[in-house]
Amino acid sequence: MTARRLTVIWDERFRKYDFGAGHPFQMSSRALAARLLEATLAPESGVEWIREIDPASTAELSTFHTQEYLGLVERSSSGARPVFLDTGDTPAFPGCWEASGRVASATMRAVALTRERDAPVFQPSGGLHHAHPDRASGFCIFNDVALAVRRGLDGGDRVAYLDIDAHHGDGVMYGFFDSGRVLDIDFHQDGRTLFPGTGFPSETGQGDGEGFKVNLPLPPGAGDEALIPLFRRVVPPLVREFRPDLIVLQHGMDGHAGDRLAGLQYTPEGYATVLDELLDLSRELCRSRLLVTGGGGYTPENVARGLARAGHRLAGSASGPGRDDPLPIAWRAEFQRETGEAAPLDWSIPSQRLPSPWNAAAEEQLVGDLESALGRRFPRPRTQS
Repeated sequence: MTARRLTVIWDERFRKYDFGAGHPFQMSSRALAARLLEATLAPESGVEWIREIDPASTAELSTFHTQEYLGLVERSSSGARPVFLDTGDTPAFPGCWEASGRVASATMRAVALTRERDAPVFQPSGGLHHAHPDRASGFCIFNDVALAVRRGLDGGDRVAYLDIDAHHGDGVMYGFFDSGRVLDIDFHQDGRTLFPGTGFPSETGQGDGEGFKVNLPLPPGAGDEALIPLFRRVVPPLVREFRPDLIVLQHGMDGHAGDRLAGLQYTPEGYATVLDELLDLSRELCRSRLLVTGGGGYTPENVARGLARAGHRLAGSASGPGRDDPLPIAWRAEFQRETGEAAPLDWSIPSQRLPSPWNAAAEEQLVGDLESALGRRFPRPRTQS
């Protein structure tokens, strides 16, 4: 059997998706992840890198976004006076049309690559899941993952979209709310405590999409003890029943413990479990067609190391770097130059965590809410008979 071969898409021009110093979203953290992955992959890993991506065309972008909104972004991209493309989180910047279009183009191209190669593709600059057809939102100008889902649908695919970003992927879910060809499963911090304030179990889709939208809101402080059991109970049965042709994951590093904008407490083990489960499902159901995008994340050392770990996992490095393995000296110097912060010494993550509010009763309550909303049953916890 031929070994799975990972493709990574990283164009240094992705850095031009830049809201400026002081803005929470920094593409430099994703660039540091790509550099760390490349510096620490074994020579025999067989990973292929794609390093040049042209921006998406207006016609490609219009498969999800309205012409009016595209016109606004294009005008604002060359305007002398800064404007906001939403209510205040997502400013236009010089060149934002081309920069946003390049990120979107990469994620759309990744769909074709999964089809051509029957293998995973990693696009760490992508995952801008908040943008809506007619507006920007939450630091996202164009919704690259929604455009990728649309590219899959237009190619005849049934698409399973999984989102573990701390923030609800509202742009994707509502963008395909009436589609029965998109299964959307979203783990996120409860919208009553975090932007964008959406994503409740009762939101299950409409029309042909009814029952294909699944929201799992978690309280601040929840971590792997919530994510892993819920993922194993809910995701495999839904995805197996749906039988997708393509699986897309928004990997959101802002769910990691210590993120500066969110309050969940996932660890590297939680993220590894999700990737391993999805790799297995993609091999079983859709010829290893798995597309993984970087998503959110606002603590640079978590984003850089976490996305690099994801790349190792996708490349088939089952164990990946050890906790205490030192980080390359040149990379640490680059981290300090890019962020102005002290670089981590190794791959380890501090173990200090806040007490979690999650328990067995909370799990049963959420699963019960899902069962009522979806009209179906999920497996009992593995520890129960």
